[in-house]
Amino acid sequence: PAPGEDAGLAALRAVAARQRAAQRKLAQHLFYPPEAVAAGIEGEVHLLLTLDAAGNLIEAQVASGSGHPALDRAAIDAAYAMRRLPGAGVRELILPVLFRLE
Repeated sequence: PAPGEDAGLAALRAVAARQRAAQRKLAQHLFYPPEAVAAGIEGEVHLLLTLDAAGNLIEAQVASGSGHPALDRAAIDAAYAMRRLPGAGVRELILPVLFRLE
């Protein structure tokens, strides 16, 4: 922890940093399904990622779906395309995935 910062706050900051890094990596592999774009569908998917000690993705599953199977599937596909999250330091990670049309 930084000087004067308590260990609990430092741990929360570390978790948030890992989640942001995971979201950046996932964004590199995420594609908005064309059928969802055409239908104007937006949503949020929460993925539960299970990792091994080296950060390799073992499993990705929908913890909370968007209500739209195409978005849920796109989120899962992007997670598997990442393959690993080096330096994740965790075995399980909940990762929100937002699908928003501009």
